[in-house]
Amino acid sequence: MLGEKWKKWGAGTRKKAVMVWIGCLVLAGASLTVYSKYYKTRYEKGMAIASGFYFSSNYMYEEEGLNDIADIEELTKRSGGRLVHEDLVNRLMVAVNKQLWGDDSCLFNVEVRNYTNQLLYNDLDLNVGYKVEFALLDAPVGAVYEIRKGSTGSYVRLENDGRGKIAKAVFEGDLKGGELSWDDYELKVTIDNSQGAVYQSSRVLLMAYPISPDYIKDTKKIAGIIMADYNQRKMEITDQRLTIEEEAGWNETDWKEKMKAESAFVYQLKTTGNYYAQGSGSMKQEIRIIWDAELFELNRNDKYREENDANIEYKDGKGIMTIETMPYSSIKFVFFKKQGFDEKIDKSTLTWKEFAKKAFQAEIDA
Repeated sequence: MLGEKWKKWGAGTRKKAVMVWIGCLVLAGASLTVYSKYYKTRYEKGMAIASGFYFSSNYMYEEEGLNDIADIEELTKRSGGRLVHEDLVNRLMVAVNKQLWGDDSCLFNVEVRNYTNQLLYNDLDLNVGYKVEFALLDAPVGAVYEIRKGSTGSYVRLENDGRGKIAKAVFEGDLKGGELSWDDYELKVTIDNSQGAVYQSSRVLLMAYPISPDYIKDTKKIAGIIMADYNQRKMEITDQRLTIEEEAGWNETDWKEKMKAESAFVYQLKTTGNYYAQGSGSMKQEIRIIWDAELFELNRNDKYREENDANIEYKDGKGIMTIETMPYSSIKFVFFKKQGFDEKIDKSTLTWKEFAKKAFQAEIDA
């Protein structure tokens, strides 16, 4: 039918139709070329940006297979008690603190950077939006792990119950191009022996990746592991006293009557210390508790007494018990009066401070 219509058209009409078709083909070809160039240019820009894209950290690095991981939750997933990506996690670089511990805590300053060195940093037109995540790979033992952005503001606590429930911390940031740019994060590990647990270092997993602009998403992911290892540099006994001094109405001038009115006494001591990284798995140190064995008897159920009192000796009227404890501990011992206590107290010519110092002592085993 189209052929019959073509024959009926005049030569001039047919010529005009051919010209229109040719014009359409030319326009279509030009449009295809324009769009091809647009997508090619966009693709090449993305490739060029990706090849000259700098995204780094002082604790995180690239690792083969990491770009296939969606986020930190995927790295912390477990199956049958083992990490699903255990091989990848084991290949990540592990950083251990080198600095001294301050009081009872250790700080790590984590940086997310837009540069590799002083000369290689992102171009002026490349501002990078990123996400950085923190999580505990192990259940915390004897410590609290917290993270915050910058050096001010509130910390976010990291949790791991050891049964698969993990509380991570996620932050977002922007790194300005055209100059060296970085964001700081402060990881804090604080000793917490309130439950009687001896500190064991847990692995803190870190992961960061760009989220904007679109053409650099999934181009680079970095990760690492931090561990707060330590050994005590020194331990000190900062306070030791009978808690009767803290009771209402206490008066040193009539200490004898106060003492005779009590049947049991609580002796309390506190320890402190500093730490530095040495790869030690234990922070305990021995101390000796010394008391007047003619006046006081240690509670038979004291948790520090070893079987058959293997860690206790009696010498020159003194009881001596050697125990292991940690810095930043608060320890209490209960002592009972021995027979003849009141009579011996009445005969004492010592002041309260002299008596207390003679009756109870604690010292570190050098």
